[in-house]
Amino acid sequence: MCYKLQVMSYKLQITSYNRIISTLAHWQISKLSFLLFCFSAFLLFSFQPLSAQTDTTHVKTEIAKIKEDVEKNLIEIKKLKKLKISGYIQGQFEVGQEFATTKVGSPSSYNKDRDGKSGNFFRFGIRRGHIKVAWEESFGSVVFQIDITEKGIRFQDAYFKVTEPWLKVASLNVGFFDRPFGDEIPYSTSRRESPERTVLSQKLFPDERDLGAMVTLVAPKDTKLEGLKLEAGAFCGNGITLPDNGKMDFIGHLKYDRKWEKFTFGIGASMYYGTVRNRDTMLYTVKKDENGVHKWVEREVAPFKKNIRQYYGFDAQFSAKTSWGITNIRGEVYWGTQPSTKGDFSSPKWNLWQTGTSLLQYSADFNHIRKFWGVHTYFVQDIYKTPLTVVVKYAYINPNTQISNETITNKTDLSYHYLGAGLLVKCTSYLSLMCFYELPFNSTKNAIPVPEKPSSGKIHVANYQKHVEEGVFTCRLQFKF
Repeated sequence: MCYKLQVMSYKLQITSYNRIISTLAHWQISKLSFLLFCFSAFLLFSFQPLSAQTDTTHVKTEIAKIKEDVEKNLIEIKKLKKLKISGYIQGQFEVGQEFATTKVGSPSSYNKDRDGKSGNFFRFGIRRGHIKVAWEESFGSVVFQIDITEKGIRFQDAYFKVTEPWLKVASLNVGFFDRPFGDEIPYSTSRRESPERTVLSQKLFPDERDLGAMVTLVAPKDTKLEGLKLEAGAFCGNGITLPDNGKMDFIGHLKYDRKWEKFTFGIGASMYYGTVRNRDTMLYTVKKDENGVHKWVEREVAPFKKNIRQYYGFDAQFSAKTSWGITNIRGEVYWGTQPSTKGDFSSPKWNLWQTGTSLLQYSADFNHIRKFWGVHTYFVQDIYKTPLTVVVKYAYINPNTQISNETITNKTDLSYHYLGAGLLVKCTSYLSLMCFYELPFNSTKNAIPVPEKPSSGKIHVANYQKHVEEGVFTCRLQFKF
């Protein structure tokens, strides 16, 4: 019995030992797994923040680069906003009567051998192709404008403008730009309701622009003088060309504008005072003879004498918004003294000094002194809410007020009435169509001899004791950008 009990005790001990060993062995394996888990967790949580920190630094670096690029682009965009490019192109078709002159095509007059024997002719071409580039700063701007047509390329504007930065009421222009005379000269060609400026404006101010410097004074806003503007400057007087050294002309324009909700009103006064050199030793002026008749009289003068070139002008504008649309009425009157050639009333538009074989020579004899006056007016009416606008234009020019019509023997001295009418169609904000017809009426009371036969290329004689056929119909399509 005791032996059996002792054997069972040994078995229990052995079983206990086995369980302990098994438990210890299992615990060792679990411990190893636990240790491996803890080590893996340590590695995971140790390296994960380092990787995240590296990615965050990289992202911050990329964001900084993008921000820097954006700032650079914004600077460039701001610079580009200072650069403004605009322009327009005018495709033009003209039909003229026998003695008319067109603005496009070459030649611009009728010839029966080339144009047929109907007495009418047509021309087609690009009237204007302007590209304008402007750079604007807070204190001023620079402008360049060129004209591109089938006849070539030439510049129109080249000037800079500087404005004082405090009150912004004074500015200075220097270069080639519009002469500050009247309302029609500086009026934009792309907005004008007729194909061309009036004949008197074209004669007195060829190409509209001149080389010079101009000061502009504008009355401060919110004052009793608001709307008052003075432009005054010194100009070379030869248009868009090299200056005629040794002289400058004065041009000034004082204007007052007033605007209301449905009405605008403006008035202005202009003055031109300058000189034109005469290379000839003869000067022609109009004087009374012993019978009281005004005639051309010649007298000898020193060569290259400076003859006075002096103009005055008044201009007025009125517009009103009604249920019919916008009504616009504009008008001007000019008068003064014009040194001109025998066969042309126009002002100089080229450099008068030319190089001869050995000496500098004057290129034209501006030795005929004429007293003149003229007037023109526009009536422009929008048609209700349609894209149509009706235009009526009237002009009168008397290039020599001292000679009565009955004694005129030179067609340059003839007075003219001009009557024009047209229709404008605003196709889009960029595209517009103009159809305009202008008919000149020359004075028929004169002593100009009637030629015995037509001049070369003509069918009829130019009989100025009747109305000479000089009418022109213009159809123009303009794209503006």
